Amino acid sequence: MNALMNQVQLIGRLGADAEIKTTSQGTKLSTLRIATNERTKLSNGEWKEITQWHQCVVWGQLNKVVEKFGKKGNQLMIYGSLNYRMYTDSEGTKRTTTEIKVHNILILKNHYVQEEVSTSAEATEDLPF
Repeated sequence: MNALMNQVQLIGRLGADAEIKTTSQGTKLSTLRIATNERTKLSNGEWKEITQWHQCVVWGQLNKVVEKFGKKGNQLMIYGSLNYRMYTDSEGTKRTTTEIKVHNILILKNHYVQEEVSTSAEATEDLPF
C-alpha cells in the first residue's frame, strides 16, 4: 500500500468547452474547467450550495476523448494527480497555480447524445428498406 500517493478523483460538470491546443512538438494539450458542488449548513440553519472550480490539464492520447466529449455541461469523472506550477505573468509577476493532471476520464452524462441520435435517425429515414 502506497500511503503517500497523489490521487485526485472528481465528479463535476464542464463549465465551458475544452480548450485544445497542440504544442510545438506536436503533442496535444487541453484544459478543462470542472465545477463541483457541495452543500453546507450555515449557522442560521439554512443550506447553501458552494461551487468549486477546478483547472484540469489533459496531455496526449486522452485528448481524443476530450475532443469528442469536452463540451460545456457534460458531466465527467476524472482521475488524476494534483500539481502546482509557477509561472511569470505578462506583467512580470511570479504566480503559482494548482492544476489537476488528468490520467483518466469517464463520461457520466453527455448532453449532446440526443442531438447525435436524432441526426443519425434522420439519415436512416431516406433508406429504401
